Amino acid sequence: MRLPLCGALLCLQALQAAAQTPITYDIIQAKARPAPEQWRTESLLAEHHLRLQESRGFLREGPTLSFQAGPRRSPSAPGSTDKGFEVDLPLFLSPRLRQDLETSLGKAHPMLKEAAQREGALRLRRAYLDAWLATRLLTLRETDRATVAGWLKVAKARVEAGADPAFQVALVEGESLKVQLEWNEAQLQALQAWSALVALTEVPEKATPLADPGPLPARPAMDLDQQFKESPLRKALVAQAELEARSLRLQEAQSLSRWSLRGSHAQEGDEKVTRIGMAVRLPRPGESEAIRRSTEAQLRVRQGEARQALADLEARCQGVFTQLQNAGSSDKVPDFTQALGAVSLRLEEGRERPSEALPIRRQLLEAQMASLRQIYTQHLLLAELQTLLPEVKP
Repeated sequence: MRLPLCGALLCLQALQAAAQTPITYDIIQAKARPAPEQWRTESLLAEHHLRLQESRGFLREGPTLSFQAGPRRSPSAPGSTDKGFEVDLPLFLSPRLRQDLETSLGKAHPMLKEAAQREGALRLRRAYLDAWLATRLLTLRETDRATVAGWLKVAKARVEAGADPAFQVALVEGESLKVQLEWNEAQLQALQAWSALVALTEVPEKATPLADPGPLPARPAMDLDQQFKESPLRKALVAQAELEARSLRLQEAQSLSRWSLRGSHAQEGDEKVTRIGMAVRLPRPGESEAIRRSTEAQLRVRQGEARQALADLEARCQGVFTQLQNAGSSDKVPDFTQALGAVSLRLEEGRERPSEALPIRRQLLEAQMASLRQIYTQHLLLAELQTLLPEVKP
């Protein structure tokens, strides 16, 4: 009986150790789901591939087939059947525009895929850092709540002993309410951050400890202007703008194409008739000009959006670079446990009053939180720099 019992205990300890092991970012990456940016890019590329398929060959759209049959009512040929077969082939006589779109799509495809992959990786990294920071801040809030609860007992005991006035208890009680509200808010933020991470990767739905981001790598020295010109995101925006323009031109040509090739074969009694010819759809007054004006307006809108997107991307890159230069380089969170313990001891011994100890506790707490946020910001800026610029591996 002892061997099975020992084995069960060892398995239980192994499961508990596995449950307490923090999840590293490498594990999160390995279990990541496709990012929304990747699905949007797939949808965009599929839309343009569909437009190419619609104009493949010399057809504007798929052919129309019709078949007709009916009894022939004639005294000379009773009981016979007339049959007819017709085909309508809408012609597309601008193959050069289709070739231009196909070439543009071939160039843009890998650029758009890489840009989506980079943005998806940044989204995952930000979600991980958000969850890590929220968890660490919640831990600090929990410790702070326990500290204030202990100080409240000390303050009540000293007031009952006549060592301190009653308002000292009121101060700690008010601080306790504030700490409780801050803990509730931190708990909500931690839940929201973990939910965002669960949506992007296959991690447990219940919050689990996350490993620290690790040491900060050395910041690369670079020529920002030159690197920005080679940015995969910038190349993707330029390629997408050209792709949209080519697609609009092809769409315009398809709308203006009016010629069709038609053929028919019919059997009427003993006679067989075959016909082939051309057909043209006449436009309504002003229709062609309206199509051209609409295309030009859409092109101007796309060009304006592309310029704005490039300007936003450049401003984003400049902002990241500036913040990274101004950010500190510390990757350690100061431990004020001993300092806080010393303050608690002085409070218990009566050498400090709550009105004096509470501000010191608040300053120590805010210093730890500021250190955590600084580490979060540094890692996030390096991740964004890796997304924006080529050959930057923070």
